[in-house]
Amino acid sequence: MTDNIEQLLAFGRTGLQAGYYEQARDYFEQALALDPSNREAMRGLARVNEILSRREALATEPTRVEPVEPQRRIARAQRIPEKGAEGRRRSPVQWFRGRSRLGKLAVVVGVPLLLLYLWAGLASLVSPTPETLTPVSVAVVPRYTGTLILPTVTLAHTKTPILPTATPVSVEATPTPKPAEATPTPTLPAPTPTPVPTLIVEEQLAQSLHAPWAAQDWGEVIRLVKQILAINPDYDDMVQKLYAAHVNYGRQLAAEGNLEEAKWEFIRALDVKPDGVEAVVELWILAGRPAITVVPIPPTLTPTPVPPVTTGVLPQAKVVRVIDGDTIEVSIGGKTYKVRYIGIDTPEVGEWMGSEATAKNKELVGGKVVGLEKDVSETDRYRRLLRYVWLGNLMVNAELVRLGCAQVSTYPPDVKYVDLFLQLQREAREAGRMCGLTPTPSPSAQPSPPPCDCSGDIYNCSHFSTHAEAQACYEYCKSLGRGDIHRLDGDNDGIACESLQ
Repeated sequence: MTDNIEQLLAFGRTGLQAGYYEQARDYFEQALALDPSNREAMRGLARVNEILSRREALATEPTRVEPVEPQRRIARAQRIPEKGAEGRRRSPVQWFRGRSRLGKLAVVVGVPLLLLYLWAGLASLVSPTPETLTPVSVAVVPRYTGTLILPTVTLAHTKTPILPTATPVSVEATPTPKPAEATPTPTLPAPTPTPVPTLIVEEQLAQSLHAPWAAQDWGEVIRLVKQILAINPDYDDMVQKLYAAHVNYGRQLAAEGNLEEAKWEFIRALDVKPDGVEAVVELWILAGRPAITVVPIPPTLTPTPVPPVTTGVLPQAKVVRVIDGDTIEVSIGGKTYKVRYIGIDTPEVGEWMGSEATAKNKELVGGKVVGLEKDVSETDRYRRLLRYVWLGNLMVNAELVRLGCAQVSTYPPDVKYVDLFLQLQREAREAGRMCGLTPTPSPSAQPSPPPCDCSGDIYNCSHFSTHAEAQACYEYCKSLGRGDIHRLDGDNDGIACESLQ
């Protein structure tokens, strides 16, 4: 019901404003019929009746000499000031309430904007601009005692206008010389910005590598390269340089007799680049020196002798699937887990010797119950368990290395049996074992001596009589993973000692 009354009142107000007084009277009467005590309906009806009565009075008014057209009389009637039901003029608040929503919005927004515009105009008229201010020189009249008002003048132009201020100055009768004209303060040029260096931090560190690298200060090289990799892990070939620095540092320590520290440098190199052949070869060389304790290997081929287990009873697991040469799937307590052998790496299925390594692993542990020994880490980044796998007293990890099915791949801190693995790998390669495919040399064949020694940089092109001898030494050292250790290929085109015929 309230909504109907409000709607009738709105229609009545609209008709009153548009000049449809009869329709407005009907709407106000309908609203009073629904709510006889509605004051707005009463005032609206009184207003309509007043306007209609005035129109009727004007219509019955006698004709004057200059008749007024009906349209003009209607317009004059519409311009009658609005009054309340009691005949009084409405207050501004009442007038504002009687406006439509659009009219109220125009008043609320327009009045503040108009006041702001007027204030800005007045401020611009009162405040002079800086350009209108001109220096004023004042001369002091001699023989005058009293107080003279001197204006204080600002010579420099500023964005904010500064008005002259009157300051009382006491002047004596003694004549005062005329002051010299003020010299305007020169404007200082804007400072030239310091150019920003174009080299980024990693580029500056990379440039600082040249001096320690030339001086073979490998400890400083490793420190700088690690800083570069900490800022940008993908910058240039810093990973390869870090690997080369560790290998060179290990060779330097080995030459000085620090064999244990050299071994750890080579292991760190393998941590940076797991497939680094140079580090593996250096570990082989260190494993053959007396300074490193190696578990003795008896001549028998099976089983592989390993240190006794000192960790107590190992957790037992049933092998349910052999994935490849160094990964199996086991069942522990009804749950299935993937196990990655620690310290070794075998070719993937589809690669050369990959199928043979998988077949040998399946032959050793397929469907059997094995013991799992943990080193330091629990899992790798693929959430596989890292374990040494035992089959009775036989460590499967070491057996695969001894048979030539796997190569050593250590990741600190899981290096408990690294010395054993390196010794087994060295003996397997010396014997030519390749996962059961051991070559049988002819009885009459004699092993040919190596063309040169690749243990260090001990040759140059003057030590060879022909290009063929230098090329044979170059290719032999590369086959051992030592690269161009004698620096016989100066332009890196694969041809050694090109000056020889």
